[in-house]
Amino acid sequence: MKKLIIEFCSMLYWKFWYKIFLISVRISRYDYYKRVYNDVAKVKDIKTNVLTKEQKHEIDLFYKKNYGKKIPYIWHNLIVSYNNKFDVRYITPEIFLEIKEKLNSLEIKDTIFYDKNFAYNFLKKANVKLPKRLFYSVRGLFFNSDDEIISKEDLYRQLSNIGDVFIKPTGIYCSGYARNCRVINVSNGVDIYSKINIKDMIQQYYNTDFIVQERLVCHKSISDIYSKAVNTFSIYSIILDNEIKILDKLIFKIGMNGNVTDYSGIGKEGLIIAINNDGVLYDSALCISQNKWYTSHPDTGFVFKNHKIENFQKISEAVKKLHSCIPWKKFCKWDITMDVDGAPVFIEIEKPAELFQQQILYKEGFFGENTEEILSLLRK
Repeated sequence: MKKLIIEFCSMLYWKFWYKIFLISVRISRYDYYKRVYNDVAKVKDIKTNVLTKEQKHEIDLFYKKNYGKKIPYIWHNLIVSYNNKFDVRYITPEIFLEIKEKLNSLEIKDTIFYDKNFAYNFLKKANVKLPKRLFYSVRGLFFNSDDEIISKEDLYRQLSNIGDVFIKPTGIYCSGYARNCRVINVSNGVDIYSKINIKDMIQQYYNTDFIVQERLVCHKSISDIYSKAVNTFSIYSIILDNEIKILDKLIFKIGMNGNVTDYSGIGKEGLIIAINNDGVLYDSALCISQNKWYTSHPDTGFVFKNHKIENFQKISEAVKKLHSCIPWKKFCKWDITMDVDGAPVFIEIEKPAELFQQQILYKEGFFGENTEEILSLLRK
């Protein structure tokens, strides 16, 4: 009897501290997303609520019924301020993070999947094209395209006349928002674009892993819109009912203002536009950093309405093949493009983000009619 009492008290003790831990995580999440909200709101310059009392009441009823509790109004407020369309089913970042954690294995460190070097290993069997890897660095070691270790001096020598290539960090915490991602054209040891010596440039990447890839050329139906960047499709896939499904709220990310990267996050230049499952673009693209909608590309004048990306069905097929390589993650976000010959090219697997872009562009909750079912997963 005494032993049972001790075990019971021990169980209550650990349950108590686990509850405290969950509360602290929830508070930190809310604080983080409140900061993200404020970053976006600075662009939008939101000073007042745009939601009516009736809309707030509808949010309370919906989430109390399906999620078990009320949620903050700030994300509904943000999305409606951009697209002027209220939908009670808009998903908040905190709920989205819970969904991701519910569907993905917590036993495997998540960040390994987002490493752009490691992707070359775990995605081999998908038989989907990856940009040719010329050189790369992992934990201070340098490798060539044959995965052979080379010296730093050999790296400098082989890069000294490599020509037009793309270099970027590979870790998720070093490459977010396209930091230090650049096109270089090296001749006689000097980058033609920046006039920086290749040795000095590589020094900038010493504290992180990096990769040097071939410079991609996109398919004509993509490059006609804007050719200076590798414009990419941002796609979510999910494993439900023993099937890999492509979620239908796809985003096409387009570069602008001479940049060699596409849309790269809050406060950064670039356009995002909705695209239907047949590869046809919507009428308008949004530049969040400018808080401005465009019906044509501001640099090239290309009109978005009814433009179709050719062979677009191949993109969804490629994502399903890629996702089959990592069943530990039931919920994934992919960046993928199409090469000059119309073949899908994997760019990176991204950390699932806040979803406000998708919900702004499509003017409805990310999971649509499945919202109630998805929220019910969190209550089990």
